[in-house]
Amino acid sequence: MKYRPGELDQRINIKREVLTDDGLGGQDIRLENIATCISAHSRNLSGKESERYDKLNATSLNIFVVRYRNDLREDDRIEWDGNSYNIRHIPNNGGRKLYTEIIAEAGVAL
Repeated sequence: MKYRPGELDQRINIKREVLTDDGLGGQDIRLENIATCISAHSRNLSGKESERYDKLNATSLNIFVVRYRNDLREDDRIEWDGNSYNIRHIPNNGGRKLYTEIIAEAGVAL
């Protein structure tokens, strides 16, 4: 995993679902920023279209690379370029880490 700092030329936000009291004894789910405007590299891995229930669905699988972070979870979301990406996998590459790779998918029901 070799990247150069100059390749991290995109800005992303990372959000996490949190439970908040709704004031009536229940809870609501809302998205909270855990990291805003962090530098990242983005590369498209694949894309596909499928038809289900007479509806055309398009998905895109991307890899995002950020400076090393140990606070990310696979249930977090990435917002980039006006789209929301559901984090699918954060590979553990072992050893000293300079960067964290994040596999995320857009176009899915979040």
